[in-house]
Amino acid sequence: MNREMRRLSEREERRNKKGGGGSGRKSPISGKPGAPTGAGGRISRLVQFMREVRVELKRVGWPTRQQMIAFTSVTLITTVVLTAFTFALDFGFRRAVLAFIRTLTG
Repeated sequence: MNREMRRLSEREERRNKKGGGGSGRKSPISGKPGAPTGAGGRISRLVQFMREVRVELKRVGWPTRQQMIAFTSVTLITTVVLTAFTFALDFGFRRAVLAFIRTLTG
């Protein structure tokens, strides 16, 4: 079960405990009966989203400083090598094409 489904089931359980069922009409955005859909609703949804983001970021396995140095080094070295390789190919093809054109035009 993914996080979104788990949150949905937790909300349903809380709603069932509070009101004994979901008899009221629900707002399609927030899932709460009679929830405001104007600016106040948007702000409360934004605040809720930011809270959930903070909770999710606490669960992230952040790399250590040594790992970040290693990852950054690998990325920079790979970028430099691929750039040099592309430059060499471009330089070689340019010289080959120009030499071919010179032989054709004599």
